[in-house]
Amino acid sequence: MAKLIKHRGLYSKNIKENTYEAIKMAIDNPKYLGVEFDIRETIDHEFIVFHNPTLKGKLIREYKFNELPKYIPRLKDILKIKTRKIFLIEIKNITSFNKFLSLLKKYAYQNIYVMSFSNALINKCLITDRTYKVGILNYVINTDDNLKNLDFVCILNNLLNDNIIKSLKDKEIFSYGLISENTNYKYQSVYYITEY
Repeated sequence: MAKLIKHRGLYSKNIKENTYEAIKMAIDNPKYLGVEFDIRETIDHEFIVFHNPTLKGKLIREYKFNELPKYIPRLKDILKIKTRKIFLIEIKNITSFNKFLSLLKKYAYQNIYVMSFSNALINKCLITDRTYKVGILNYVINTDDNLKNLDFVCILNNLLNDNIIKSLKDKEIFSYGLISENTNYKYQSVYYITEY
């Protein structure tokens, strides 16, 4: 059976992606082993779950949390959902790293994975006493990247092959990129982030 992670929650016409409802529905659905979502930081240093860098033409980082629409949740409210499933957090843009790492420590009992396309952001998460897993989002395995200290790698689905799987034998592997529920899941060891 494929290991599925729901991309931005289980959303629909009536439920927006990256909302508390969408994430909770994905967590409650037995089909999924976890949920992926994006985080950003507001000007008043709240970590929110939101994908796009802007809202109504204004950068998210220029908003105060109470100025945002009510459907945008705080990360801490998502992490309060009691589950053993994976919270796969993609860091889009945050600056208050000590506060972020303290928040993750507070929810050490949760199954938290943190990733980003930015090596600089991920390197800030590689503290020795971490209670979460750290990985890099990558379009392709870049041999210049130091993967040694990482717990997992997230790679574009159409680039997965036997050689890459073999070379990452000591890492957990997540796959992303327009993966549907009807995809042929070739690798049983891989977590597939399904988008639709």
